[in-house]
Amino acid sequence: MMDFIQSIDWLQLLRCFVVGGLICIIGQILIDKTKLTPARILVVFVTTGAILGGLGIYKYIIDFAGCRSNCTFNWFWCKPCKRSYGRSK
Repeated sequence: MMDFIQSIDWLQLLRCFVVGGLICIIGQILIDKTKLTPARILVVFVTTGAILGGLGIYKYIIDFAGCRSNCTFNWFWCKPCKRSYGRSK
């Protein structure tokens, strides 16, 4: 157990927490200050992520935060998932 605790990169964990927190703060502000529904805010986040990815900026956010948030939205494109769901290439 102590080896696991000592192997944790605390600075990386802090950066991931801060970036995730900022995303949540933006979402909460959108909920409180606008009349957007949570579904529309999700569409805004996904669209913003796609635009940032197309511009090459999203990669820098992932590299800084280290949280690999791209796995959440692209799970159906990875090869192990295609094999497990019968979608072979």
